[in-house]
Amino acid sequence: MEEAQIRLGIMCTVGPARFMSFLAGFHATNPGCEITLVEGVPAKLSNLLLQGELDLAVMAQPEPFNERLDVLPLYDERFCIAFPTGHRLDQQNRVEISDVAGETYLRRINCEYRDYLADQLQALGLAVRVGFQSEREDWIQMMVAAGFGVCFLPEFSPTIPGVRTQPVTGPEVTRKISLVSMSGRRFSPALMSFTRAIRSHSWLLDGGADRG
Repeated sequence: MEEAQIRLGIMCTVGPARFMSFLAGFHATNPGCEITLVEGVPAKLSNLLLQGELDLAVMAQPEPFNERLDVLPLYDERFCIAFPTGHRLDQQNRVEISDVAGETYLRRINCEYRDYLADQLQALGLAVRVGFQSEREDWIQMMVAAGFGVCFLPEFSPTIPGVRTQPVTGPEVTRKISLVSMSGRRFSPALMSFTRAIRSHSWLLDGGADRG
């Protein structure tokens, strides 16, 4: 495993905090393995896998994956409504998808469920007023914390102090985070070790949604 390299794609909407304990544990038992993290949206990561530019990728998408890819589910993640400390939603025990109506909405451009969430709102006859949009997850979260508006956010994504979250209900929206690889590819010892480690990791012990 000396000087072994792994090119790992990470979907840009996956919160980094949830992966820290896994990466720390893997590095501790495999100190000679160098991991390069490549961030991107699902379409980009899938193409890089198919082109052999990535070894593995951690991602999710609402539609089925390319049939040439192998998909190993890791954990489920709920979508939340994110809002600043002191917001009216902070006083509610239950938050529904319709609660974003009438709020200034902060659009996460790279959210792979953006169209799906918009369709859910449309089915309820609701529309949102977009105040800002950005490809940067950290910028959107900073705007939420500063009181610029609200947004839909995966429950394990919040990293900015002052961002409060409540899981969405009516309907509940979830995504499945998976480890994706090129079907039929022969794995190196490093990749086999990484795959075994990520499959056996206790994701449920890394904590659930936090309201801030």
